[in-house]
Amino acid sequence: MTLTCMVVLVPLAVAVMVAALPRSEPALARALALLGALVELGLIVLLMSRFDPNGAALQQPFVRPWLPAYGVEWSLGVDGSELPMLLLIGLVVPLALVIGTPPRPGEPPLLVGMSSLQAAWVAVVLARDLITLAAAWELAAVATVILLGERGDGKMGVPGRTAAARRYAAYVLPGAGALIALVILVGVAHAHATGGVWSWNLDVLSQLTLPPATQYFGFALVIVVVATALPIWPLHAPLISICVSGPTQVVAAVLGVGGALALFVLMRVGLPMFPLAAGEWADPIAAVAVVGAIYAALVCWAERDPGRLLGHVALLHLSLAIVAAVSGSAGARVGLGPYLLAHGLALTVLTAVTHSLRRDGVGNLGELAGWAAVAPRALVLAMLAGLLLVGLPGSAGFIGELGIVVGVLREGELALLRPATWGLLAAASVGLGGLGLLRSLWQAGRGTPRPGLASRSSELDLRETCVCVVALGLALVMGLVPGWMVRRSEPAQRRAVEQLVLGRCLAIEASGQKSGQGRARTHQDLGDELGAVCLDPAARVRQHYGLPGAGSVEHTDTEPPGEAAP
Repeated sequence: MTLTCMVVLVPLAVAVMVAALPRSEPALARALALLGALVELGLIVLLMSRFDPNGAALQQPFVRPWLPAYGVEWSLGVDGSELPMLLLIGLVVPLALVIGTPPRPGEPPLLVGMSSLQAAWVAVVLARDLITLAAAWELAAVATVILLGERGDGKMGVPGRTAAARRYAAYVLPGAGALIALVILVGVAHAHATGGVWSWNLDVLSQLTLPPATQYFGFALVIVVVATALPIWPLHAPLISICVSGPTQVVAAVLGVGGALALFVLMRVGLPMFPLAAGEWADPIAAVAVVGAIYAALVCWAERDPGRLLGHVALLHLSLAIVAAVSGSAGARVGLGPYLLAHGLALTVLTAVTHSLRRDGVGNLGELAGWAAVAPRALVLAMLAGLLLVGLPGSAGFIGELGIVVGVLREGELALLRPATWGLLAAASVGLGGLGLLRSLWQAGRGTPRPGLASRSSELDLRETCVCVVALGLALVMGLVPGWMVRRSEPAQRRAVEQLVLGRCLAIEASGQKSGQGRARTHQDLGDELGAVCLDPAARVRQHYGLPGAGSVEHTDTEPPGEAAP
């Protein structure tokens, strides 16, 4: 059994053990769940330390037949592009388990769900088979809906939790159906391209060149899948209701990992399998992300409800990550690792602070004049988390944001018509919204405490304070010494971008051919037909779209040299 398999199975084993405990032992259940999450983190760190960036592209493979007649396998493996996402899951889940209310009777079901959710998330990241990935994604969606309805500490009580769970389920169901349709579409296309051979291996499927109409339809399905979890304006209403009424542990996990995982699926499935559609839809997606960032930044200056403010901060911070993902820039992808780690750690701290206010019955930051005198630790930790989201120099947030902006500006022109516009606007919105968050916290903390504030608002307890300090300390360490992770992820990210550009070049040439437009073909077969046209795929893509720096590229007789898409 490889490490990759153990990383998936350990949280499931912990879930079974916690489920066997009586509900009258909440402290024991939480201790066991936390111990399991820490063991999982240790396994992830061990997996990262054993990964050789100069070795094979896929390491620690684990393959077992699942449905051999249909080519379905239980297939896991790790490449460098997945390491930051694994580390994010390994860090956020144990931190989320500690925050919130102290252990209470009836808590084990929530802990079982959290461990199951962690196992499903890790399986999504490590899956090398599309059906394995889809099954893990569906399990994670179901677990999230159930967890949102669990007893928590939301100020809206049972009706609020139920409404939030139902609203989230209404958004998740279309995504679940779209994922099933996507699996069928890609599987049938591969069978047609190979004469009836079924395969669901993600690396094999990414070597298919699909017809343009199939690419557009398939990429639309991917967008439906990820939009149910990725907070893209205006599809962010469930996120806000979750932050207002969901259990603290679940909110921290969903904000810290859920959106980042959807972004990972977009880059792992949507971009390599549908490169032509992904390139042509990159600007609209970036534009929607930037509009969402501007909207969320303005809300951060005006919103006073702690839960709603938390949700809009999460929406704001992921907008720049969306621009990085669709930019087709290897540098931006490398910067995404520390950026998403800063995102998850900072939002865990903000969730702990805002939900402590929620438990105290504070629904408006305007009621907290003089908060610094009553809860200085909570205010300082929240402001440090806000600085981390803005990109405090020396932190993982700064390294990630700098890498994304520079990468988009330098290498984003192959996918985006206006990389400078979208990258700079998104980064400026993150800064503007972060300042709005800091302003709201500063105004709440300054001045003389209002009468009765000391009895109404309590300080963060030692348990939550330690979690927040650890989260912020980890973000600082990863910002000061980012090379350990960057060296392991950069080669894989550059290979992924090269394959993306090659796939787009082949799709452009295939769409220009008069014969064979209605069927899928493998990259090898199509490359044999086209000859040397895509030996320099980046130059061919630039030439096709009339971008500067195209140079001279040999053409086939299937497309007139002067013809270019608008």
